[in-house]
Amino acid sequence: MSVIGVDVGGTKIAAGRRGPDLVATEPIVIPTPYGGMAIIEAIAALVAEIAAASPDPVRAVGVGLPATIDAVTGRVAHSVHTGMDDFDAAGALEAAVGLPVFLDNDANLAALAEHRLGAGRHHANVVLLTLGTGIGGGLIIDGEVFRGGRGHGAELGHISVDGNGPPCQGGCPNRGCIETMCSGTALGREFRAFAEANPATALGQLHAEGALDSRSGLALAREGDPDALAIVTTAGEWLGVAVTSLANTFDPDVILIGGGLSDAGELLLGPARDIYLQRALPPTRRAPLEVAALGPDAGMVGAALMAHEGVGG
Repeated sequence: MSVIGVDVGGTKIAAGRRGPDLVATEPIVIPTPYGGMAIIEAIAALVAEIAAASPDPVRAVGVGLPATIDAVTGRVAHSVHTGMDDFDAAGALEAAVGLPVFLDNDANLAALAEHRLGAGRHHANVVLLTLGTGIGGGLIIDGEVFRGGRGHGAELGHISVDGNGPPCQGGCPNRGCIETMCSGTALGREFRAFAEANPATALGQLHAEGALDSRSGLALAREGDPDALAIVTTAGEWLGVAVTSLANTFDPDVILIGGGLSDAGELLLGPARDIYLQRALPPTRRAPLEVAALGPDAGMVGAALMAHEGVGG
């Protein structure tokens, strides 16, 4: 018997089946609709499609959401990107699919996956930042996922690195959060601001063509465009400030960078590592800063692991 893992992101939902040996099928990916019931209906349709594709019965569904989950009530407490505030997502989805549903924060599940199967294996204490539309965070402490008193902990994307920085996005009332300094949304904002002020540049030309976003700006940086590269370097340095605080706070064995933007590799991690090694306390700068191993599939893998273990796998 198998389980289905579902990863709900700010822009896309990915779902895939994992058998008893946890070998995965090719995931199905669809755009993320907005609103609680719209997302539930989209997940239910994916589960039905995946279940129908094999005679192997599905035992349970694991779902990772970009949200804080109340550990006492099991309800989604708050979600910046999905509109699921005070919403019984697990109950609604169980009613829709007729299967046990296990729900957690997407970055918690990515950390679980990296700890069990990825770059965090053999490490008891792992810090993970997932860089995408926003920035999520996951912590493994003494081999277990850390969720805080009510399940709202490890919102590492909302560590403020600049108290007078830009207002954070979504429902966060803080300023200068790492999410608003080096997420995909932040990079897109900085690329566009530069392009508008400098229309004769390569970034300016992309903007005039309506083709400038975080991805196309990163592609220019990879090609060596100095303006795009400078913006990415600055974002990486802000990431390094956050990593410094995380290292000093948790003294982890390894610090991992995952999510869609992790494929920027050393363009982001190089500047981040330079700041981290300069600023972290000497005893805590021992943890390597690395790209996570499971890439954008980590949340889906972690969701499947959670479902597998939840039904006694």
